Order: sequence, then structure tokens, then C-alpha cells
Amino acid sequence: MPQYIVQDSLADKVYNLIKAQILSGELKGGMVIPEEHLAQQFGVSRTPIREAIRRLAEYGLVVLKPRSHAMVYQFTDKQARDTAKVRLALELLAIELLTPAMVNKRINELSRLAADCQYNLVVGNRAELFVKDSLFHLELVKCTENEALFSMYERLDSRIQLLRISKNFSDELLGNIIHQHLLIIQSLKNNDMPECRELMTKHVNHQM
Repeated sequence: MPQYIVQDSLADKVYNLIKAQILSGELKGGMVIPEEHLAQQFGVSRTPIREAIRRLAEYGLVVLKPRSHAMVYQFTDKQARDTAKVRLALELLAIELLTPAMVNKRINELSRLAADCQYNLVVGNRAELFVKDSLFHLELVKCTENEALFSMYERLDSRIQLLRISKNFSDELLGNIIHQHLLIIQSLKNNDMPECRELMTKHVNHQM
């Protein structure tokens, strides 16, 4: 049965639906995006589908092939390693810039996002878990109040999300990774930045 969409916010809803299919792994890296099938599934014309695909390409989740098709972004091994190195460098810089006052201002939000990750792990909602995991790290970088750093990390975030999905973690490993959020938060509360840097290095390397 088509998932009919209310007309007044058509483009945004189609964008969010396709994005969710990519981030859940339903549309996998390297897959051609099936415009006609999605139009039938959502009960819309191809126009909002193409607009959504254009926006997803700007976000970094989709690659456009001129006069041909669009496909979900797929990492090479080198691109995966390069992304992991840049991500770790940015997050370690964020930790270096943090002060106790900065941490205290946002520690409740970090704790809430860590709890959201735990909840979605328990209920088996991996798509939402990866979204919350992404928001946790964005929030950590935001704590620095450094707009340039946050902007760089935000631009990398879509690729980080895809890389998480492509790893297809076991439930046990994913549980260990998510538990590390709590350890990172505790090190921030203790203002133990050497431990925080060590934990973040392990956390990113486990994911990447």
C-alpha cells in the first residue's frame, strides 16, 4: 500500500523518508535509488523524489550521475580510513578546547542523548540509534562553542553515519560502543581530559 503524504510539506517529507531508508540500511551504499518505485511507495510524482535526491546529494548521502541515475554513497576502504582519521582529529580537538564551564552547560543534553542511544539499542531500532549517536557527537563538538569546528564536523557527519551503517556491527559490539558514551560523559564530569581523549580514540576506532 502506498505511503501517501500530505501535500503541504511534500518535499520535506519525501526527503526525510528517503533519508531514513538510507540511514536504516534499507537503501544500501552503491544502490541505485529507484525513483519510480519510491514514487509509487510514497504515492507522489517523480518531481518531489528528484528534489529530495538533489538535497540528499548536497547532504552527502547520495551521488548524482549526470543524465543517468543517483546512487547511495559507497565508501572505498581508503575513504573509510580517511574519514575515520579526520573524524578522530576533530573530536580530539573538541576535547582539547573544552572547559569545565562549557561541559557543565551541555552535560544534561549529552546525558539525554546517551540515554536515547541506550534505549534504541534495547528496542532494536538501529536507524534511530545511529541518529542519536550522531547527535551525541555533534553535541560534544557544539560544547566547544567553536563555530568553525562545528561547521567542519557537521559537514562530515553524513559520511560518518553511512560508515556506521556499512560496518553492520554485531549486537554485542554495538552495545560496547554505545556504553562508551557513558564513560566519556563521566570523564568530562571529572574534568579528566587525558582519559576522555583515550576513551574517544577507542570509541572512534571501534566504530570505524
